[in-house]
Amino acid sequence: MALKGITDAIGRASSRVLRTPVSPKALGHKVTRLLNKERTSDTHGHPIVPNHLIVAFAQKDRDRFGNAEESLRRQLIEVAHAHARSKGLGLTGPLSIDFATNPRFRTGRCDVSGEFRDAPIGDEAVLVTSDGLQIAITTPQILGRNDDCGVVLAGSNVSRHHAEIRADQHGLFIVDTGSTNGTLVNGIAIDTHRLLHGDIVSIGDHELRVEVV
Repeated sequence: MALKGITDAIGRASSRVLRTPVSPKALGHKVTRLLNKERTSDTHGHPIVPNHLIVAFAQKDRDRFGNAEESLRRQLIEVAHAHARSKGLGLTGPLSIDFATNPRFRTGRCDVSGEFRDAPIGDEAVLVTSDGLQIAITTPQILGRNDDCGVVLAGSNVSRHHAEIRADQHGLFIVDTGSTNGTLVNGIAIDTHRLLHGDIVSIGDHELRVEVV
């Protein structure tokens, strides 16, 4: 879903429950602005953004959220994921959002801040094929036509050693290893790309979806 559609959905879904000066749609815009502002690069030159966000409210605004807080959290995470994916921005670990109360805030004020947090050890990711087969990612992992590849992909438009999935302290990234026909992520040709949950890697006629499990 496009960012506008997601934030509109937040407004429709939440405004019926939350009678508060803090608009859920405005919160979505605050999240994306924070990601743009805090964007930096990792040691490989990949763009990364904070993966832990803190949303601070005035006490009266926080009280008005009631039972809708968890729903709002999930939808703001969707907004952040969609924005990061559309801009090719990586995350240093799973995306999370905490809500906080600032007693100095007047009603209607809301601030969003961010932190970089490492991915917890033990997180696992898989590649999901178009027919639903899950392939565990074990780095480094070569994708290509040769039998010695970790992920063997048939087809004349797949190079023998087409691409490689690697890991560093910030998570997974994929590198095109000089293939003839290129590697695409979400429809865009890449040399290297920080992988996010939900990314679609296209190699030849194969489409592989990245999922954290």
